[in-house]
Amino acid sequence: MRGLMGFLVGFILLLPATLCAQPAADAAILVERVESAYENLAYDDAEALARNALARFEAFSPDQLIRLHTTLALILYARGEGLEAAEQFRGALTLSPDLRLDPLLVSPVTLAFFEETKAAFVRERDVEDSPEVAIRYIQLYDERPAATWRSAVLPGWGQRYKGEGAKGWVMTGLWVATLGGAAAAHIQRQDARDVYLAETDPALVADRFDTYNTWHKARGGLLIGAMAVWAYAAVDALTSGGPQSALQISPTPSGISIGLRF
Repeated sequence: MRGLMGFLVGFILLLPATLCAQPAADAAILVERVESAYENLAYDDAEALARNALARFEAFSPDQLIRLHTTLALILYARGEGLEAAEQFRGALTLSPDLRLDPLLVSPVTLAFFEETKAAFVRERDVEDSPEVAIRYIQLYDERPAATWRSAVLPGWGQRYKGEGAKGWVMTGLWVATLGGAAAAHIQRQDARDVYLAETDPALVADRFDTYNTWHKARGGLLIGAMAVWAYAAVDALTSGGPQSALQISPTPSGISIGLRF
């Protein structure tokens, strides 16, 4: 029983970390590979990696998308593909309007092209007033892993983190009530045990034992109830709900437009 509970605790605590850490680490490594290939003038490899990365954009943070769009833009401009390079620069600029290129790392011609693209982007953004924009893709933010470890620490905390206040407080209340009841039952059990062990009258021994056994079972039942509430809260935080839209990238007549939604 102890081994099973230990496994369950470890599984619930480690699962959200596994869900979050691995994709984030893979995304960071891929962005570094793109930039490394570009710096080593392996443009074909860098372009292929960047395009593959942008095709599965949901794995990347906005900052990583900026780096991917910028690197791809630099590659395309170096190949004379100015139109698509401008589109990629626009993608980076919409995520970071104050984006600057390091003049020590890019040529003056490339820097001038970027500044022209940026100036045009700012002018178009200031006058653009078109609500009809088709969504190209959206990046999702999943609250479930963060909610899971919170509910593993305190049942109901994860539900409140996801905005499920009523459910969260009910779970916290049930867990506190069952755990507190188990503590009170434990105290009563200990007192009943002492009375039972100290009893010398044979006619009362059976009654003393029954009292002790009743509190013993009550303590066990309440502990099981507390563990059940804890496990349910963690599993519910992990499985209920779904990813929320955090970022959308849409095509516009002037190129790629990336907008944050909160």
